[in-house]
Amino acid sequence: MKTILGNLKLAFFLAFKSMFKGNKWALGLIIVVMAFSFVNLIFTSAVISGVMATMDSQMVNTVFSNVIVSPRQDRYYIERAEEIEARLRQVAGVSETCAHLNSSGFIEYGWKEKALPWERVKSGNWNILGVDPLQEARVTTIGHNMIDGQYLDENDTSSIVLGVEVAGGKSAQTSGFLTLGGVNVGEKVRVSYPNGIQREYTVKGIFRAREMMQADHLAFVTHKEMVSVLGRSEFANRASEILVKADRNGIEENLASALAATGIDLEIRGWKEYGGSYRSVISTFEIIGAIIGGTGLVVAAIVMFIVIYINVLSKKRQIGILRAIGIPANAVLGSYLIQALTYAIMGIALGWLLIRLVLQPYFIFNPIDFPFGFLSLNIESARIVGSAIGLTAAAVLAGLIPSWAVMRESIIETIWGV
Repeated sequence: MKTILGNLKLAFFLAFKSMFKGNKWALGLIIVVMAFSFVNLIFTSAVISGVMATMDSQMVNTVFSNVIVSPRQDRYYIERAEEIEARLRQVAGVSETCAHLNSSGFIEYGWKEKALPWERVKSGNWNILGVDPLQEARVTTIGHNMIDGQYLDENDTSSIVLGVEVAGGKSAQTSGFLTLGGVNVGEKVRVSYPNGIQREYTVKGIFRAREMMQADHLAFVTHKEMVSVLGRSEFANRASEILVKADRNGIEENLASALAATGIDLEIRGWKEYGGSYRSVISTFEIIGAIIGGTGLVVAAIVMFIVIYINVLSKKRQIGILRAIGIPANAVLGSYLIQALTYAIMGIALGWLLIRLVLQPYFIFNPIDFPFGFLSLNIESARIVGSAIGLTAAAVLAGLIPSWAVMRESIIETIWGV
């Protein structure tokens, strides 16, 4: 036991002398290389994770909310929608609800300038949602993302709000021929509904929700106007769906179960069940992130191995001299193992400080402006722990393998290189 403790103390002494009494530039360079290797691992995964988190957030905030309540499969509408909403709001975990009365519509722009009745103008079929503007603003962020004009008022019956991918123009990502070609606020559009009703609306606002797959391809009128279009008073208390906003994210499954437990005879699902196609895209990002993370870890390990291997080889003669004067082989091996661990720990600590004090604050105040939203870094604790463990393991191998290879040589070969 005394021998083991003595060799351990000697290993720490040799490691300390080698690192802190030797070339300071070499020590600093190794630590910096390891720090940036760690930063590279965390940064890449944080960007990929940030993309996934942003896409998830956009779907929740603009399209689905947390839980969607829809009619039974043998019904088109939810009956007694106001009563259902009141019951839903009493469930623990529910923050707000809003009902949608949905329809499709053929929207035309510039139809008054047609020279002939059969002449085609800028037009297309889009989904039109009848909403209570006040309730909608509490559940989704559509009304808070106006890029021109204003959102609907409760009593608007002659106004419509268009998504940017419906209106078209410079802000749209969709090709112009698939939009209305650049309708402006204050101009009129004509909507033909499936039941034959035609209405002319003034475009009151244009929004950009940054959810390009669905939200930005929607149009909104008031619930009162949609009831008028559908033509029967009973539609005033009907809904195509009810969006339920949770008081916090991540409880969708439990909240859906709690809502179902109230005995409401409706379809109740978390947003992920409706976002299947979107989730497949996000899953692709997860796979890409795993591949990039694994590759980055291998590259970082190789870089660390090369750096420490060169450091060991540069001290090959010193190792031979230590052995020649009677220093135990275990103490020499231990010293290089301690050096490698110290390099890894200091590099990881420096890298973590760079992430927490430089990169993360920068991206919080300067998020990247992507078409699908503003992207910040999403740093996951599991990724940090995994990267730290991986780099530490690589450092141990990088310190152990070359020093073990040198120790297998004879003292003469080690000193004289023969």
